[in-house]
Amino acid sequence: MSEKGDIKEIDRLDDDEARREAMAAAAKEAAEREKAMPFKEVLRIYYPGALWSMFLSTALIMEGYDMGIINAFYGQAAFKNHFGQLDSKGKRFVPANWQAGLNNGAQAGQIIGLFINGYCQARFGSKRTYSCAMVLMAAAIFIPVFSKDLPMLLGGEIVCGIPWGIFQTLTTAYAAEVCPVALRGYLASFVNLCWGIGLFLAVAVIRACLVLNNNWGWRVPYIVQWAWPLPLFIGSLFLPESPRWLVSKGRVDEAKNVIRRLAIKGHHDEASLDAQVALIQHTDELEKRASAGSGYRDAFRGVNRRRLEITMVTWAIQSWSGKTVVSYASSFLQTAGMSQANAFNLNMVQNTMYIIGTPIYWVLSYRWGRRTIYMAGIAAIGLCHLIVGTLGFTPKTSGSSYGIGVILVLLNLSYNLGTIVADMPAARVRPQSIALARVAYICSQICVAQLVPRMLQAQAWGWGARACMFWLGTCTIAFTYCYFRLPETKGRTFGELNILFENKVPARQFASTKVDEFAELDDSSGVHTADSYTSETAENGRGKP
Repeated sequence: MSEKGDIKEIDRLDDDEARREAMAAAAKEAAEREKAMPFKEVLRIYYPGALWSMFLSTALIMEGYDMGIINAFYGQAAFKNHFGQLDSKGKRFVPANWQAGLNNGAQAGQIIGLFINGYCQARFGSKRTYSCAMVLMAAAIFIPVFSKDLPMLLGGEIVCGIPWGIFQTLTTAYAAEVCPVALRGYLASFVNLCWGIGLFLAVAVIRACLVLNNNWGWRVPYIVQWAWPLPLFIGSLFLPESPRWLVSKGRVDEAKNVIRRLAIKGHHDEASLDAQVALIQHTDELEKRASAGSGYRDAFRGVNRRRLEITMVTWAIQSWSGKTVVSYASSFLQTAGMSQANAFNLNMVQNTMYIIGTPIYWVLSYRWGRRTIYMAGIAAIGLCHLIVGTLGFTPKTSGSSYGIGVILVLLNLSYNLGTIVADMPAARVRPQSIALARVAYICSQICVAQLVPRMLQAQAWGWGARACMFWLGTCTIAFTYCYFRLPETKGRTFGELNILFENKVPARQFASTKVDEFAELDDSSGVHTADSYTSETAENGRGKP
């Protein structure tokens, strides 16, 4: 009986090994086919998946729109007349404490939404989480529309922030999972384009409402937000679920149907569907060997810790780069001597840089990669801060105010050259990692939102344009961090990134390191051996983190 049991166990192990080898072979075939495909061919075949990802990301137009209107309101007469206070000269203004409070209220709500999404997306999937959040969004808009005072408006910002927090993480993770490597960076950066569209629409709507001197001048911009929830909710009912999530839940047949929907009709046969599923399973297996769990605590363990650090810091850099100065451009430029109408006009031009900058990033990253473009963007932002800060020490004239406005336009353009976050986390903890990264961003934004109004407002610190010298210093620190810690992810499959991180390859060697993600695994440790990759720049098999 014992010998028969041993024989059965050996046969079972042989079968498991055979299935594992077959899965690895199919996954390798799918990965090689995907990487060898020209970009135009990838776009032609997988445009349905790209369109679904873009559709999902349009929810962030709402977030960009609200953040745009609340900052632009501080320079609008109708808003200041209803919510503002009188200064010593008899002019209405919204105190810096309340400006920071309103922005931070939305950020606090987003933190709640981020943690909700980290749980719900992993358990219920992207489709159901997105649909429920859209219903909450439609209900939350009622509060700011009918606000009677600043405390009620603050409550509305907090409640509206909850679904925005859900959309921020969900859309970025979904974009990284539904399309091939060649489209991944473009779809993730489309999220930034949606924010820009929202910001531009916000300033455009408020500019159009300047002729309304009553409460409709600030209520109409909030009412416009109801244009999004209904069509996006209806569209979400037909949304393909993430195939990676379906495979993780053991729903392989459903995953195959989704993979078929994400490509043009007739592209996938049964063999290619099996290969795509095998590739997902293989990547999942690599991540299980590095870190078996898929919860928030697992994002801080082992290899995931380094990936989480890079994700969090690169997102926090968005705040500490000093880009927030542009968000207060309408009131900032008026302080510098520009008229209300011209300040809003120039603010609209600044916000078009989100729309222009993202396609420019698509073109540049195709040639130079994401690390290079991201670091170049930080350097350009620092240069813009140096120029604006220098102009801040000159006398206030119409010429200097327009000069500052033009440089702020270039600063906003530089800011939009780079998308990193979606590539860095492991797939098993991607929703949680992106949620934590966004929390890092929001906490940074809360700090920055406390600083910037006080820096710019004459009734507070009154630094004006000279505040940009402070942000020049933070840009220098950010550039130094990225040089040593930010790796290049262009053209890498998730499996290759897993191996590079697991073998502790230095960030500056990611681009030059050759990886075979389908090499034999060391079964005793579950870790890839040093022989599974070779570096053109490092003589040793392993680098230091």
